[in-house]
Amino acid sequence: MPSFLQDLRHGARSLRRSPGFTLATVLALALGIGANTMLFSVVSALLLRPLPLPGADRLLSVWGQDSHEAGRNSALSRLDAEDLRQKVKSFDGFAAFDVNGVTLTGPNLEPERVESAGISEDFFRIVGVKPLLGRVLTDEEFLLNGPRAVVISHGLWTRRFGADPRVLERMVEMEGNSYQVVGVMPEGFDFPKEGSNEPLGLWASLSSQDFIRDNWDSRGTHMLVGLGRLAAGATAEQANAEARSVMAALSQAYPDSNPGNSVTVMGLQDRLSLDTRRPALLLLGAVSLLLLIACVNVAQLLLARALARQQEFAVRTALGAGKLALARQLLAEGALLAVSGGALGLLLGTWGTDALSAVLPESVQQVQAVRVDGLALAYTAGLVLAVTLLCGLAPLGTAVRASLGGLLQSTRGTSASKSALRWRAVLVSTQVALALVLLVGAGLLVRSAQRLASVDPGYRTENVTLMRFNLPAARYTSETMASFYARLLERVRAQAGVEAAAHVTPGVVTGGGISLTLEIPERPTAPGEQRRDTAYRAMSDGAFATLGIQLKRGRDFTTRDTLTSPQVVVVNESFARRFFPGEEVLGKRVMIGYGDKVEREVVGVVADMRGRALDSPAEPELYAPLGQTPWPATTLMVRSKLPMETVAAAAKAELLQLDSQLSMRKPTTLEANLDRSVANRNFQRVLFLAFAASAVALASLGIYGLMAYSVAQRKRELGIRLALGAMPSDVVRLVMRQALRMCALGLGVGLLLALALSQVLEGMLYDVSATDPLTFLAVPVLLLTVVVLASWLPARKASKVSPGVAMSAD
Repeated sequence: MPSFLQDLRHGARSLRRSPGFTLATVLALALGIGANTMLFSVVSALLLRPLPLPGADRLLSVWGQDSHEAGRNSALSRLDAEDLRQKVKSFDGFAAFDVNGVTLTGPNLEPERVESAGISEDFFRIVGVKPLLGRVLTDEEFLLNGPRAVVISHGLWTRRFGADPRVLERMVEMEGNSYQVVGVMPEGFDFPKEGSNEPLGLWASLSSQDFIRDNWDSRGTHMLVGLGRLAAGATAEQANAEARSVMAALSQAYPDSNPGNSVTVMGLQDRLSLDTRRPALLLLGAVSLLLLIACVNVAQLLLARALARQQEFAVRTALGAGKLALARQLLAEGALLAVSGGALGLLLGTWGTDALSAVLPESVQQVQAVRVDGLALAYTAGLVLAVTLLCGLAPLGTAVRASLGGLLQSTRGTSASKSALRWRAVLVSTQVALALVLLVGAGLLVRSAQRLASVDPGYRTENVTLMRFNLPAARYTSETMASFYARLLERVRAQAGVEAAAHVTPGVVTGGGISLTLEIPERPTAPGEQRRDTAYRAMSDGAFATLGIQLKRGRDFTTRDTLTSPQVVVVNESFARRFFPGEEVLGKRVMIGYGDKVEREVVGVVADMRGRALDSPAEPELYAPLGQTPWPATTLMVRSKLPMETVAAAAKAELLQLDSQLSMRKPTTLEANLDRSVANRNFQRVLFLAFAASAVALASLGIYGLMAYSVAQRKRELGIRLALGAMPSDVVRLVMRQALRMCALGLGVGLLLALALSQVLEGMLYDVSATDPLTFLAVPVLLLTVVVLASWLPARKASKVSPGVAMSAD
């Protein structure tokens, strides 16, 4: 140990004497280690760090699966969930839940819109988290006509009730009904968050939700997600097989409501990270390539420094230092460089993780908080250890070969220089190859983004503010809902600066939607024929004009489309092509929804729109007048050039004028919704571009350093060439030819690697092949240009060498 400490002191003095080299090495390592720490923290939150729930590894997510539409998830009905709870023996508990926005009111309190989880019995036992105050819901409170009670979140308790411990004596008004507050959950408990990134405000029984109560015994009302806990000795695969068997039996027993429906059971953490796991791992792979490029750059610097220190190594060898002593000294210096780079990298990674957390897509944020945790620290420590070995061993070969006699023989010195030059050329080629892989990945994602940006969503996104609110079913009937919506529109449309306004349910580009069963009376479904489904929206008059959706044929909805008028619908062009190919769809009659026997006439056809997400194709969609099918939840759309906050404040004031006990969800815009629909893709593209740009910068520095060193080594040779009549342009070509040979080798290897690895990107691309010819042509040209520029400066310097000075150089 004393010897190693002495080596550390000697190494620190040596590094202080080379501040340029030390700074360049530490910065390169810090960039690679910091970026790896940042991305590993994301992967840790998604896949490695257990969810903050007791026994989280045994929690299962249970989703319905539409087998007639492969890969598309659906929800469970309450009765389906009850069958799964009773019949799947691999579950040690099973609960169902739904998350919705509700409006809280109360004496001397402003109405507040909060996220509410409707839960079934066993929910709190399964998640295993005890309340901070009070208790959880009792079995009696889960009964259909049981007492109404809620458990509130720590955030709501603090914000709305001032953390008053007497809150358990309070009643809250929610959607027109009174509820007893019976418990407060601990700080940080925010589960479940399916489909929403807003913090949960409260938990209530499913039986207390009006829509669920109205469809309590309807097997065709699929709105719930399942949550299970594995029984001792059971596996997720066993639970999945059992659940599928139960759903297959239900499909046979209830062919109308469960035609071919199945179920998917997987680990809760796997389910929450399902859409982000592959991109996160791919980005971690990309940033690992960046670290590898940084290490190659550092290896070049170390080799160059080792050559400059040959005399020192030779003298130490002549004085009796063995190979082990030299290796120990180099490892000490490598440790100092690696630890310094690692410490700075950890600082950059921590700062970068905090910054990254603020811009992560909602699909990542809803899993759990991203932070530099113990796993990330261990990963960073492992990187530092690996880099220490690299920094210590890279120059070891040069050090142990150095001898005092060899340095006195110019030919041996030249041979050593040529050997080092060959190794550095290999390292530069490696950098070029790795940079090309990252550039191809970034290029494919950029091309994909360009294609996606050119997609016409089918509506105009600019200047549209969206505000969602609920009308409590306890206080509003279908007739009063329809009347309220009409009066609110009249008031909002009269506001200064409002160009158009309308209601839509559900919202546009929210990531979800409503799908209903479709029946065509003149063409009933034959036995064994696949069930017909259609996407569905309820819209007020003026909705198509507000969105800028073109009416192709027929008419729009009007204020005369009411509960008492003939039932009508408007369909999109995809609907007409799918269900009435080659026919005139106007005048056709359809029925929608499980058990709906009301015939509705098609009175209009509109252009297709991408209502779920920009990267999801337009689907057959049917629109019903909100005045004929009033929903308790709707989104108010206002087209205006005024700021979103101004529009929202004016609309909220009108809402409260009509009903002071209502509240709106935080407003957003149609453009923001559209951006969120492709947030994952944009996030991946930006990070890939950043990593690729860093890789190119590091590769450029490596090429420049190598060519500058090469020119310095060949100064005498180049001077002789100039003295014998060579033109400066000949010297430039000679030097650059050497750089292009290295580049060609790196480009060739890089293209092969990129072709092999591009297939991994295929699922992340939109309308672009993983072997896109334009990308695979443009990226090598770009990298070749960078190489030319990086080697041109040393080449130009070489062409200006004075023959006299070069001939006298040592």
